[in-house]
Amino acid sequence: MKIINPLLTNNILSILPRGYDSNVAVTVVLTDDDTREITNVTPSQISYISNDMLMTVQTPSLIEGDRLSFEVKQIDEIIFRGTILVTQFNNTNYTINNDEFIVDTDTDSDSMKVYE
Repeated sequence: MKIINPLLTNNILSILPRGYDSNVAVTVVLTDDDTREITNVTPSQISYISNDMLMTVQTPSLIEGDRLSFEVKQIDEIIFRGTILVTQFNNTNYTINNDEFIVDTDTDSDSMKVYE
């Protein structure tokens, strides 16, 4: 899952694609999970670090808490598929289930977390 900030016009998506040709144009297809609205975005900048592809994409107007599915395509071939969560929270441990469960650490001395 990727996290993007709704306050930024441009966000960076870092992906590890199945395979890609750096000479072929890339398109990011965003699908809103609630409305099923599809938006095609062409990255304004693409860079490569090792096998990772870093894409700077201009994100449409999004609202905190939105969830999107996305595909990265070269011509008609899907080279990556994933999920995006829209949030201002900038923490790599943040999940879509954040604050959904209560962690009980008082009754257990083990490092295992018990969710209630």
